[in-house]
Amino acid sequence: MATHQSIPVPGSYAARNLPHSAPGALGGPVPVQGKPRPNPAAAPAIQYTPNDLSIPAKLYQDTPNLEFYKKLLDAEREIDLISVKKELDFHVIHAKSLQPSSFKKETGTLRVYVYNTCENQPWQKQLAQQRGEPVDPAAEGFWTLKVEGKFLHKEGKEATNKFSSFLSGISVDLIINEDYPHLAENQTHVVEWRDQYPQYQQRQSEFDGFDVKRPGIFNLKCKIAILIKEQTARFKMSPKFSQFIGKEEATQQESIQGIWQYILFKGLITKKEVAQVDAVTSTTPGLNDAAMAIDTAKDLTVVKCDEVLQDLLGVEQFRFSELFQLIQPHFLPRQPIILDYEIDTRRSTTLGDLALDIPVELPTDIAHLQRVTSDEHKKVFAESAQTLVQIADLNSKIALGVSKLKNLDTRRDFYKELNENPVEFIKQWTKTQSETLKSLKSDEGYDEEVVRRAQYFEDHEDVLKEKIDVLLGTTKF
Repeated sequence: MATHQSIPVPGSYAARNLPHSAPGALGGPVPVQGKPRPNPAAAPAIQYTPNDLSIPAKLYQDTPNLEFYKKLLDAEREIDLISVKKELDFHVIHAKSLQPSSFKKETGTLRVYVYNTCENQPWQKQLAQQRGEPVDPAAEGFWTLKVEGKFLHKEGKEATNKFSSFLSGISVDLIINEDYPHLAENQTHVVEWRDQYPQYQQRQSEFDGFDVKRPGIFNLKCKIAILIKEQTARFKMSPKFSQFIGKEEATQQESIQGIWQYILFKGLITKKEVAQVDAVTSTTPGLNDAAMAIDTAKDLTVVKCDEVLQDLLGVEQFRFSELFQLIQPHFLPRQPIILDYEIDTRRSTTLGDLALDIPVELPTDIAHLQRVTSDEHKKVFAESAQTLVQIADLNSKIALGVSKLKNLDTRRDFYKELNENPVEFIKQWTKTQSETLKSLKSDEGYDEEVVRRAQYFEDHEDVLKEKIDVLLGTTKF
């Protein structure tokens, strides 16, 4: 009877660790004549990509310079924690940066010119006649009052914003006198314009000048009221509150913050052991005493007012949640800028006589800024995604190196055990091969005398290959 060398089944302990470069060696492939073998370079039916980056502890003792890899893993974990935190912070900042209140306001100066021009005045007709120019004696004299504005950017940029975009309203009140009695008759002595559009809505038409034209040959006094639009919700404070907070104008948040800082500095918050506080005694009209009753067992943010706060708020004690209601009387409507001007009909123009500089904030194009901010954030996201791809590629290479290192360690253990006790090792290895063959044959069973011959593997190559792929896919080896 011819003898045949047993072939280790791929995936077994022996087959994974025997050197593949030695044909005919223990566990190596045995050349068989006859039936052509499949191309060994062909892609396997199931591909396996290593992703394990951990190295057994024993390899750190046997492999030089492997401690650097351990330090690298520790540093990577710290970087991952920082990256996750920064990513969460970035998402919060991204959401917050798209809010209108987060955009930085650009400031500058609104220069307002007030002047008037005249035409067909008696002295103008006389000068025209002296120059020999044609004159219509029946032409009525007119004057035109002009209020024009131009925005001057602090950084010297050329602004395209119109004068009307900085105004909430403008009005001209012509003071009636005996030379202009008709103004009272037809009610044309008051001319005004008000902005009817919301703050962030684009206007259909804007202007750089506000003109009032009337017939007349005599001087006329008038009052011009200009109400500047506030891009932020700032209010004019009452004299008493202005003295307390140190500002003539402030937002509601700034007002509440100023009072809260004063309360903390003075230590005016009541202690927890105070069980009951009587109803607030208010000198401010319109406050509901029943609504101001305080139970400190449920609300510990009760403030006992000192003399300054009592004089300012008109109460002896209050909840902090009621502070907003208490400071409302100190918010006054913004006052317009009032200009007294006299229309001079003795000159062709008075341009340059009166100019006024008003500090203003540039209206914010919210939609444009949101688009720009969103585009910048998209670039950051794209760069981050590209970095993650590079990191994944490096991790794949590291995992492949770790897998090779583990395979080398397994082969070393194989040869070490074979060298120490060859007989016992071969017996154990043969037993392992037998168990593997049983797994390959599944429930069909097998004849050891048959399967130990090479001819069996040649005849059932396709079936064996299929079952080996299944076993590899289910990680039963």
